[in-house]
Amino acid sequence: MDTIPGLEPWQFYGPSTRKGVSASCAEGDRIYLHLLMKPYESISVRGIPIKQIKSVYVLADSTPLDFTSRCAIMDSILNPNPLGELTIDVPESVIDPFVTVICIDMES
Repeated sequence: MDTIPGLEPWQFYGPSTRKGVSASCAEGDRIYLHLLMKPYESISVRGIPIKQIKSVYVLADSTPLDFTSRCAIMDSILNPNPLGELTIDVPESVIDPFVTVICIDMES
């Protein structure tokens, strides 16, 4: 399993990489979000399968992070695996002075 390019610029405003089966969100096991600047309390990731998210945590020390997800009502009713928006709370205590890496683990 190699590390491959991550999300599109419209999905996350910053660098990201992915490790897993393929570049497809439906098959990727882990997404890495590289926070080069201090975020303001939370970050957003768009266009990912929100029902496949298992956990969100800081790579450096495995600190779990709180997150919420949302999608269009019709998508949640008609689609068993809807694409939506993930909002991740990033507390000051987990910010690294150089780069903070957030991991999103997803079901394959």
